[in-house]
Amino acid sequence: MDSAKLGLIHPTAIIGPEVQIGFNVEVGPYTVITGTTIIGDNTKIENHVSIGTPPEQKGFFHKLGRTAIGRNCIIREFVTINSGTTDQTTLGDDCIILRGSHIGHDSVLGKKVQLSCDVQLAGRSRIDEGATLGMGALQHQWTRVGAYSMVGMGAVITKKEPILPGWIYVGNPARKLKKNLVGLQRNDISEEMLRKFEDDYQR
Repeated sequence: MDSAKLGLIHPTAIIGPEVQIGFNVEVGPYTVITGTTIIGDNTKIENHVSIGTPPEQKGFFHKLGRTAIGRNCIIREFVTINSGTTDQTTLGDDCIILRGSHIGHDSVLGKKVQLSCDVQLAGRSRIDEGATLGMGALQHQWTRVGAYSMVGMGAVITKKEPILPGWIYVGNPARKLKKNLVGLQRNDISEEMLRKFEDDYQR
C-alpha cells in the first residue's frame, strides 16, 4: 500500500489481509486490526488496541466478522472492538473511545459518541448520535442509549429503564436524573431536533 495513504502505521502493528485503511490513519504499537474491517480517514488508533477480533459469543469464537470504523475517530490504548456475528459492528464518524473500553459484537455507535475510560458495551448495544457514557459505565446487550444523552460514571444500563434522548442518567441500575441541558446547548440541539431524535428512538 501507499505509505502516504496509510499515514503512520507502527511497524509492530498487525494488519489483516481483509482490512481496508483510509487516508491519514495512525495505528500505534502492538495494535491488531483483523477481520473484514474498514477504518475511515483521519482516524487515530493508539497502542495495544484490538479491532475486528472474533465475537465473544458461542458459535463465533473462531470466526472473523465485519467491522466498520468511521472517519476522524480517536481510539485510545487497550480498547477492544469485536467484529460482528450476523451483522456488523459499527462506529460512526467523530467517535472518541477512551482507554480500556470494550465494544461488543454487532454493536452500533452513531456519530460523535464518546465513551470514557473502561466503558463496557455488551454485544448488540446501540448508542445514538452524540451520547456520552461516563467512566466505567456498563451497557447490557440489546439496549439502546438515546441521542445526546449522558450516562454517569459507573452507571449500569439495563433493559428495564430506557435511556431517552437528551437526558442524564446515573446509578445502578441507571435512572433518569435531569435533562442534559449543557450537552444539548453545547451541540446546538434545538427542541425540534430533540423531538426528531425522540421519534426515532420510539421506532
